[in-house]
Amino acid sequence: MDKTDIEKRIAEEEDYIRCPKSGNSLAKFLAKNGDGVEDATIARLLMIPEDKVQELYQDAAEKLKEGMAEDE
Repeated sequence: MDKTDIEKRIAEEEDYIRCPKSGNSLAKFLAKNGDGVEDATIARLLMIPEDKVQELYQDAAEKLKEGMAEDE
């Protein structure tokens, strides 16, 4: 499987990450790492730059804040 195929699977499959030690399964990885991991690890597993991890985190936090404000 080449890099393009792996990136496509990561984007399209909900449970797929690049981590052979966890069977490339996000669920299995999270079961082993329930306390969280560093941004660098997330970037490696998703094959994205580390600054993109922070950008995605900030976008998700903003959406949660907006959702909470609407519920009030």
